[in-house]
Amino acid sequence: MMKKNHSLMIFLLFLGYVIVYIDKTVMGFALIPIEKEFGVSTQQLGYITGIFFLSYSLFQIPAGWLNDRIGFRTMLLLSLCLLGGFALCFGLLGLSFGLLVMFRFLSGVGHSGYPCSCAKAVASNFSVEQRTFAQSFLLSSAGLAMTIGPMVAVSALTHIGWRASFAGLGLLACAVAIVIFMLVQKPQVAVKTKTNASFRALLKNPTVVLLFIAIFCINIPSYGLLAWLPKFLVQQRHMPLETSGLVIAAGGLGIWISSLGTGWLVGKYFQGREPRVIVICSLISALCIFTIYHTASAMAASVFLFFGEVFLMGSFVTVFTLPMKRLPVETMGGAMGLINTGGTLGGFVSPIVMGYLISNSHDYYSTFIFLALSMVCSALAVLPLMTKKSALNLVAE
Repeated sequence: MMKKNHSLMIFLLFLGYVIVYIDKTVMGFALIPIEKEFGVSTQQLGYITGIFFLSYSLFQIPAGWLNDRIGFRTMLLLSLCLLGGFALCFGLLGLSFGLLVMFRFLSGVGHSGYPCSCAKAVASNFSVEQRTFAQSFLLSSAGLAMTIGPMVAVSALTHIGWRASFAGLGLLACAVAIVIFMLVQKPQVAVKTKTNASFRALLKNPTVVLLFIAIFCINIPSYGLLAWLPKFLVQQRHMPLETSGLVIAAGGLGIWISSLGTGWLVGKYFQGREPRVIVICSLISALCIFTIYHTASAMAASVFLFFGEVFLMGSFVTVFTLPMKRLPVETMGGAMGLINTGGTLGGFVSPIVMGYLISNSHDYYSTFIFLALSMVCSALAVLPLMTKKSALNLVAE
């Protein structure tokens, strides 16, 4: 049973996560008016999205290291204020293609501190048995953001334009940051920080490396669909923008349900068998994602996207919560920063590769093959972890 102050903390962190994911969700829809306003190519649009994940990736490990030293409250404030401030700049001051790229790069710096700070907050305030559900509840914010985000994004882009939409989102992020800093308390028992040798050990831990690879592969379709699926549905399947928003929302609903359901199911029935869950979910997700390309109707696309996201998120949550059960709290910030770097690198690679494939083939078929194969690779990455010896090594290190 969670204490009252713990429930408030989780709610506020969840609210911050929703803002973080909405920022990513809105961009996929904003690419359409940005393309018209600036006359940029499909490949250049990929750079706007990809550069965000490049900075997100580069600053994951420094953010995790800093989180272990200055505390998660301060990092939460810095992270949300930075991403909010640069979202504001993106909307108001993004007057050229170069400025758009620069502000998205800087926004990625802000984003980099939020996941590891939340993981540190959960590890510092919850028992091992409670951590899976607490973290999966936070990650379910992606589902809420992708359920309400497309509808809010379409409405905002239609009525106030992409610039005002990002400016409003930036102000909201800064407001949530202040509330979190004021109401989220430090853990009563201070956590001693280990030396740099502990972090270097994480870099040599084969299990951490395999999780790094797995989440890299999982986030390729996760962020690839987020960045390019609206454009695919509008321009190649000729769906109205409002209809494409409803299709994306169906995927968001799948993410939300899966985030909460996976945390409960894995925590209750699959303790010690997490790698098997990742393999099965990744393969089913690969099949569903590939099938989306072959659907002609919005209803069919919604169904396959829903199930594709259900199983994709099942893999993601299981990978992301496994270190919280196995690694020491003292190095949690650094460990999660390192592992999540793999995820953000996937987000960097995915839109750029997809933009290149679309520009050269003038079709999306090769991109859906790319996304499906990435999920297959995530399953292959965790196969060595299915042995008992690997699990024991993870606990020991």
